[in-house]
Amino acid sequence: MRRDLEARAGAVARESERVLGVDPGTSATGWGVIEARPLGPARVASGVVRARGELAARLAAISAAIGEIIRIHSPGVLSLEKTFVGQNIQSAFRLGEARGAVLVAAATAGLCVREYSPAEVKLAVAGYGRAGKAQVQGMVARLLGLETLPAADEADALAVALCHFHSREMARRLTAAVGEIRTPRRFRFEAAR
Repeated sequence: MRRDLEARAGAVARESERVLGVDPGTSATGWGVIEARPLGPARVASGVVRARGELAARLAAISAAIGEIIRIHSPGVLSLEKTFVGQNIQSAFRLGEARGAVLVAAATAGLCVREYSPAEVKLAVAGYGRAGKAQVQGMVARLLGLETLPAADEADALAVALCHFHSREMARRLTAAVGEIRTPRRFRFEAAR
């Protein structure tokens, strides 16, 4: 029992220290690793996986590349955008297939996955749930102290990682605040004799 609790505590600590964000796509999959540092989150590494060839080969390449990124950078959690189905169903299917390849890589590595809606990600990074790609790119660069704007897919992946980081920080602060609130003392009224 004690080992189980210690393992969970260690997993929560790792989850908040290093996060891998992924923006899946069948031809371009953005990825970004950030970690907690004393002055705030910082980019460890990021990039774009470019897959070519038949669909099955591209999905295998995406899964293998994400698996290698997980092995090299040892994140505590993988952060991913929830699927948004717009008007183009075929695009949604392709996105789902790319997400599946990423999820297989995470599951193979035993990595915990957290998902956020596109509006949650934009709100966490740009302060507005309908922010455009350029706004997200600019805010990601500013929040992480990057000298140049990351590529669009890379910026989206870093934004998902930042969203998870901010969500974890908020949860940690709320837990600490609730722990500090003292419950009111209960008064005992004794019957008069």
